[in-house]
Amino acid sequence: SIFVLLLQTRHLRLILPENFGKMVRVIFVSNRLPVTVNPDKEPPNDVQQSSGGLVSALKSVVKDYDEVLWVGWPGAYCKDEAAMTKRLHESNASIQMHPVWLDKDDVEDFYNGFSNSSLWPLLHWMTPYARFKKSWFESYRKVNMKFAEIILQVAKPGDIIWVHDYHLFMVPMMVRNLVDEKYGAPDSSPRRPKDLPPLDSDAITTQGNTGKKLNFAPTSRSEAAAWQNLKIGFFLHTPFPSWEIISTHPNCVDIVQGMLGADLIGFHTYNYLRHYRSCVIRLCGFTPEMDMVQYLGRRTRLGVYPIGANCTDILNNMKTDSFKEHLKNYAEEFQGKSLVLSVERLDYSKGMPHKLEAIERYLEEAEKAQKQRKQRQDEGFQDEDRQARLEKLKARFEACWKEKSERHNFGFRTAMTAFWNKAKELVLDQEEELDHTKTVFLFIAVPSRQTVQEYKAIEEEVHKKVSTINGRFGTVNHTPIVYIHRGIPGDELAALYARADCCLVTPLVDGMNLVAKEFLVAKDREVEHAVPGTVVLSEFAGATQEMFDALVINPYNVEATADAIHLGLELTKGNGVDKQLRWEVSERMRQSVLANDAVWWAAANLKDLQEDPSIGRCLEPTKGPTSMLGVFAKDFSSKQEGRKAIFLNMDGSFKDPSRESSESFQQQLEALCTRPDLYICIISGLTKDFLQKQFGHLENLTLVAEHGIFVRYAGQPHWKEMCFDDSTAWIQKVTPLMQLFQRCTPGAQLDVRKASLAWYYHDCDDQYGSFKTKELVHQLALSTGNLPCEVCQGDKVIEVKSCRVSNGFALKRLVSDQDKTGDNFKPIMVISDDSADSSIFKFLPKERAYTVRVGLGETAARHRFLDWDEAEQYLKIIVEDDPLGLERSSESLLERFQTCMGDANTVVDDNDGDVDLDGLEDLPESKLPSDIRPPSPVFGPVGW
Repeated sequence: SIFVLLLQTRHLRLILPENFGKMVRVIFVSNRLPVTVNPDKEPPNDVQQSSGGLVSALKSVVKDYDEVLWVGWPGAYCKDEAAMTKRLHESNASIQMHPVWLDKDDVEDFYNGFSNSSLWPLLHWMTPYARFKKSWFESYRKVNMKFAEIILQVAKPGDIIWVHDYHLFMVPMMVRNLVDEKYGAPDSSPRRPKDLPPLDSDAITTQGNTGKKLNFAPTSRSEAAAWQNLKIGFFLHTPFPSWEIISTHPNCVDIVQGMLGADLIGFHTYNYLRHYRSCVIRLCGFTPEMDMVQYLGRRTRLGVYPIGANCTDILNNMKTDSFKEHLKNYAEEFQGKSLVLSVERLDYSKGMPHKLEAIERYLEEAEKAQKQRKQRQDEGFQDEDRQARLEKLKARFEACWKEKSERHNFGFRTAMTAFWNKAKELVLDQEEELDHTKTVFLFIAVPSRQTVQEYKAIEEEVHKKVSTINGRFGTVNHTPIVYIHRGIPGDELAALYARADCCLVTPLVDGMNLVAKEFLVAKDREVEHAVPGTVVLSEFAGATQEMFDALVINPYNVEATADAIHLGLELTKGNGVDKQLRWEVSERMRQSVLANDAVWWAAANLKDLQEDPSIGRCLEPTKGPTSMLGVFAKDFSSKQEGRKAIFLNMDGSFKDPSRESSESFQQQLEALCTRPDLYICIISGLTKDFLQKQFGHLENLTLVAEHGIFVRYAGQPHWKEMCFDDSTAWIQKVTPLMQLFQRCTPGAQLDVRKASLAWYYHDCDDQYGSFKTKELVHQLALSTGNLPCEVCQGDKVIEVKSCRVSNGFALKRLVSDQDKTGDNFKPIMVISDDSADSSIFKFLPKERAYTVRVGLGETAARHRFLDWDEAEQYLKIIVEDDPLGLERSSESLLERFQTCMGDANTVVDDNDGDVDLDGLEDLPESKLPSDIRPPSPVFGPVGW
């Protein structure tokens, strides 16, 4: 029923543009369709709508989207799949249902096996319950591929695809692979390093394709680009565990990597996001940003979207006559009693046995207190005076208050203060004291996966414990636990929510748990017979992040849970607080739940997926063809007036500090330094000793070492140390950790600098070096969070440096110092291959900057050379400044174009060496040589 809530759009118009939704179609993908089919029945009874307010949702969807499609399993097996598919298409005019038909073996291995016997336990930290079979994973991969194929059969360019939950972890990457297989995949971002253990070759590729015809055949390059920009979202409705837990799964890498096909991955809490990011570091071999992962040419954003309750359905149920009748009956039935409500599936992650132990402890204390009061009365003593009873109760409450304060729950602290201030004003002997022996615990335990042995065992244990407690504390007139082993209608459940004095939600771990939120929605003080209520909530439920006035407990702590039940009832039913104040305990949380319901959650996801500019294909600066490098060099060298600057960062080409630069490059640097109109500077993160050894003989070359800590200006023989504001005390704390990894990794080197540390592993065994690198990055990420430093990962180097020390800051300072002299650099060219420090491209004035990235990967530069061979050829042309060579380069390019273009018109402009081409509009890209691309606009219209 959660997925039905996606379609409700009550809040969409509040946060989205007016035309949002009209531009795209939306395809929802989940394990189950929002309907269940029964082929044995006649229409219309053969298609039953799922609960959750689907009918009202359908009416609103049409207003906001051109089309809404839903892909999922219809929940049944069918002999005539074609006929039932047609029937599903006709069953609803608002949503197009597209079923994924599975056979019994698929359901057994994919759903009961891999999804619920392997993934579910690990996602909930229940490793003893997890089981693994290779055949389960093969079935899981096969079913995920079926989903991917059905998606692309119905999808169109520009669609939004939203995939849901752990059953379909691999669908996003499979959809990407199917599209890339047709149009080609980008190759500019980090892939899984080759030296890491290989993946299952069939895991996330298109092998195993069922051969069904896919609904995409491009008619133009623009349409192909639209397919490549298909927006895919993924939302995980369960927790995501830490790396130590998920890594126990044999297919953990395929799971983590399969999600990276999405543009946006949503989680309930930041803890789950943090765990997933940690898995990307440890399992995939590269370091993402805090909320962004660059992979296979795309940027995948990680987001937090706490799912809300289905408030619309609950509020609608509360308007019905049946709800009012149920609530009236419950008010009469539980008159004079306290009602504690628990609504859970019978699942080992819900902590039912622990909950029953806490209830037993609570009843023991209540029975003990009752016996003591009765004994004093029989002996002729008056009951404890008011102050003594208050002090005894307060001592018990303070134990809960202490735990609550440690969780920074200030709203609860306010409620406790108000409780005691009010209690001091009351005369308890004029009112009846709350009798905790008359508390009724109502359990609604919905059966779940009854064919699985672990669930059978939990069910038997719960039934036995309930019988034991009722037999021990029950009387002829009172049964402590009322146990309902089935689901109940929505109007009846809403009535129980409204009447209950306390809601007991104590899972051992849960992604969100909406029961606590649904309980608060029903707490409307305007409803007759509704009573105030508190929530006793496990700290391991995702809802804890939002339930700021709940009584948060550790479900493994039986004593604390029993005390929290006692406290919750005293706050909302005891005589210590008047009725008006009792409502305040939950009112603020209720308003928050109403404002952030499931509709808001769906709208926020869709908005970010469609409009966030940071997701999707990575920045791809155009690669200038080698044959046109002469034109670019001439544009920089000859056309620009004034003094020109070239800044080089070659840390990636050196790869490790022991290797020397090439002889040809040394010769080019010498020639460049002799040009009076050029200012040449090498900016590096390497040490000054290394740079002095390599380039110290070039007196007219400026050298910057250690990201700007040391500078040797052109024409000066000595190095100067530059001042910076950051403290380097963190180096003493981080150095022991990196030294430990150096000792444990044969071949690794640690370079300790003035304001940075560099850990090189070029000479290590590839597999072991990569393994230790992932572990080091993970430990550094955990250890340096509060230190003024940052962790950067380059080509076989891990660098930790002060936050205010970077190549970009050094470059900015050099340009700024030159500007102050009045002799400004006119054009400024920066050529860098350092993937660990991209700041060098970000601090230049754009109107006079030529920024070039050497190598593949995402970059802020506006141009690209594939390698240093191209860069050296470019610099060589600047050195030689040979006009005849430029003309020959242009003529060679012209001949190649004429060969591939046929009748296209060509004109050579001999005045500036440019090649002007006409007739390219309709020329297929496949006919162009692979190394010919439109040039970067920073160099002007020099090619087309």
